[in-house]
Amino acid sequence: MNSDNPVARLLAGPARAVAIIGGWWLLALAFLTCVEIFGRKFFAFSLQGVDEIGAYTLAVFSTLSFAHALVTRSHTRVDFLLGHLPAPLRAVLNALAFLLLAALAIYAAWRGWAVLKESLLFQSHANSPLQTPMWLPQSAWLAGLAAFAIAAGLFAAHALWLLLTDWRKVNRWYGPMTLEEEVQAEAGAVLARGADKAGAA
Repeated sequence: MNSDNPVARLLAGPARAVAIIGGWWLLALAFLTCVEIFGRKFFAFSLQGVDEIGAYTLAVFSTLSFAHALVTRSHTRVDFLLGHLPAPLRAVLNALAFLLLAALAIYAAWRGWAVLKESLLFQSHANSPLQTPMWLPQSAWLAGLAAFAIAAGLFAAHALWLLLTDWRKVNRWYGPMTLEEEVQAEAGAVLARGADKAGAA
């Protein structure tokens, strides 16, 4: 993440909180999966629904990770041609990329709301042992899509504003990460983990 990008700074805290919650949730799900496996293998019992919860987890945290990847600049961009273009043209294309991404994210959130509204209308339940009301996982799934749409919209608006006022910052903040930036980001993450361990000790 570019620490001097004001939009990234604004969204960094919530993105990190969601990532931590998601990590603990996945650990809990892994523990339940182990209990399910050993229970079926050795004790002939099943928790009923662990696989269903896993499917909901995949859907919900996949959408939530979209916004996190955007904030931390960890999404993949194909840039083998972009780096050979003139800097002003790169700025236009980088801003355009975020505008198109925001449009896609907003469309996905709009279609997600249509899915949730239909489940509420028909009071849909999962055809499974848990009989889960579908609006529950779909609401969390839609929240992830909405978070992605909000983050992408803020980044796109900022990139467009910079394109009109200071186009060089578009390339610095909204262009693909250079090799040096990727190395610096990885080194920073390693140092942060080391500091956390030292603090805990």
